[in-house]
Amino acid sequence: MSNEERIAILETTMLSINATLLDFKQDMNRRFDKIDDKFSKIDEKFTKIDEKFERMDNKFDALQNRLWTHFTWLMGMIIGLAGLIAHTQHWI
Repeated sequence: MSNEERIAILETTMLSINATLLDFKQDMNRRFDKIDDKFSKIDEKFTKIDEKFERMDNKFDALQNRLWTHFTWLMGMIIGLAGLIAHTQHWI
C-alpha cells in the first residue's frame, strides 16, 4: 500500500467519523429539544399550581380577617355585657 492510498483511507475514515458525529449531534439536539419541551410543560403546570395556592392564600387571608373581626365584636360584647351586669348589681 502506498502512502497516497493510506492517506485516502484515512480521509475516508475521518469523513465517516465526522458524519457520524454530526448525526450524533443532531440527534442529541432533537432529544434536548424534547426535554426542553417537557420542562416547559412542567413549568406551566407549576405556574398553574402557584396561581391556585395564591388564590387559596387570599381566601385564607380573608377568612383570618373575618375571624379577627368576629373576635373583636365578641370581646366588645363580653365587655359590654360585663359592664351592664356590673351596673345592674351596683358594683360600679
